[in-house]
Amino acid sequence: MVDFVVEVDRAQISEIVQRVRDGRLRTNIGKISSLDNAVATFNSTERRAGKTVIRVFP
Repeated sequence: MVDFVVEVDRAQISEIVQRVRDGRLRTNIGKISSLDNAVATFNSTERRAGKTVIRVFP
């Protein structure tokens, strides 16, 4: 088992957000699904390029 701790750095997160907004950083999102559909989304046999994002808040 491996444990690790992530410390939130507001300045770094702000820089990432700004890069996305400026188009200097692009995301590779293949599918966005609600939390209610998470199990079905991950059990799907459909293949998509990119990452799957589970939306927690409506």
